[in-house]
Amino acid sequence: MKTMNKTRLLVLLSIIFLVLSACRPDIAVQNEATQPTPVVREGGSTHQKAAMQPSPEPEPTPTPEPIKVRALLWEENPQIPIINFHGFTPRRYDEETGTVMYLWNFQSIIKRLYDAGYSLISIRDYLDGRIVVPEGRKPLVLSVDDAYFANQLALNEEGMPSKLSGIGWLYYFAQENPDFGYEVAMFANFGDKLYGNMFLYDWWYLGDNWEIDFAKTIVWGMEHNVVPYNHLYQHPDLEKISELEIHPQIEKNDSTLRYFLKLADREDLIEHLPNAIALPYGKWPKQQSGKDILLSYVNQEGKALEAVFEAGYEYEPGMSLSPLDEDFDPFHIPRMAPINKIVRFIVDSAPKVPSAKSCELTLPHDADQNDLNTLQTAIQEAVQNQVCSNGFYIIEKHIFKAHDGVVQLWQKPLNQTKAEN
Repeated sequence: MKTMNKTRLLVLLSIIFLVLSACRPDIAVQNEATQPTPVVREGGSTHQKAAMQPSPEPEPTPTPEPIKVRALLWEENPQIPIINFHGFTPRRYDEETGTVMYLWNFQSIIKRLYDAGYSLISIRDYLDGRIVVPEGRKPLVLSVDDAYFANQLALNEEGMPSKLSGIGWLYYFAQENPDFGYEVAMFANFGDKLYGNMFLYDWWYLGDNWEIDFAKTIVWGMEHNVVPYNHLYQHPDLEKISELEIHPQIEKNDSTLRYFLKLADREDLIEHLPNAIALPYGKWPKQQSGKDILLSYVNQEGKALEAVFEAGYEYEPGMSLSPLDEDFDPFHIPRMAPINKIVRFIVDSAPKVPSAKSCELTLPHDADQNDLNTLQTAIQEAVQNQVCSNGFYIIEKHIFKAHDGVVQLWQKPLNQTKAEN
C-alpha cells in the first residue's frame, strides 16, 4: 500500500513539473540566446563570423573646371601719340636746340606721360595692330632720330646702360615702373657720325676700339627692345638729292648696321631687323618718281618696305591711327617733336583717349586655347551674354573683331601691306 502511494506521488510530481515548464516559455528563449554563435570553417580552422560592415559610398566625380582666358579689349579704336626725340645732354652749360634736350627735361616729360596713363609699345607691335598695354593704360610710341649718339644710348664699364644717356636713364625708369614699359625705335644714320665710347667727366669722346663698343651697344639695345630703323646713311634732304641716290642711301645704311652686328658676332639678330624708314627732315622726294623709288625699297633679306614715318606734325598736333582703323596708312605715319605744347596736348588729351580693357573668356575644360575657332566662339558668347562688349580682342598674337553680332579674325587690309603713295 505504501509502495503504491509513493508511486502515485512521483507521477503527480512529474505532471506538476511538466505543467510548470509549459507555463515558462522564456526559459527556452534564454537557452537559445545562450547558445554559441555558429562557427564558419575556412581552411580547416574555425572562427567567429565577423559582423558585416557597410560598403563605402563611391566619391562623386568632380565636375571639370572650364578654362579661363583673359583677352585685352579695345572697345574703341586706339589713338596713339608718336613722339620723336633727338639728342640729350647732361650738361647745364649746353644750350637746348631743336635736336638737343636737357636730360632732366626728358626725364620730366617721361614722368608726365607716365602719370597721364601712357605706356610704351614697340613699332613692331604697332604696325602689326597688336596694341597691348596694361589694363586701364593708353599706348605711346617713342622714337629717337639721328641715332646713334652716346648721349642717346651708352653702356658703362659693367655693360649696363649709362644713366647719363637718355635711353639709358629710361631703362632704369622702366625698371621702377614696369607698367610703363621699355620700347624704343632708334632711327639711325650710320654715315654722318662716329660713336663716342669714352666718357670723361661729363661727355663722351672717341676712344680706341669704338666700333666694337658701338656694336655692343646696338646688340644690348636689340636684346632689350631698343630697335634700330633706317633714317638713311647721311641724313640727306630727299627734296634735293638725285633720285639715283635714294636707294644707295637706304641700302648703305642697312649694310652698315649689318656690319656692326657681324662685328659683335651677332649675325643671328639680322633676320629680326625690320624694314621701315623715317624721312630725314620729314621730307619726301619732290617728284612722284622719287617717292615710288623710296617705296619700292626691299632690304637685303628680301623684306619689302613696311612703313614710312614722317615728322613735323607738332604744327598740327594729332594722334596717330592704329592699323585697326580702316583709314590707317602705314606709309604716312605722323610723328611729333616733344616741344612744350605737344607734351601738354598729349597729357591733356589723355582723358579722351581710349584705355585698354580686359575680358575674361570661358572655354570648355578640354579646349585647345590656341584654336582660333574656339577663341572666336568664346568671344561670341561673351558678347551675346553681355559679359563683354564689341571691339577688338587681342589674345597673344591673334586679333579678333567683334561687331554687330559677328566675330572675325582681324587681318591687315591689303592697303596696309603694299606700299602706295
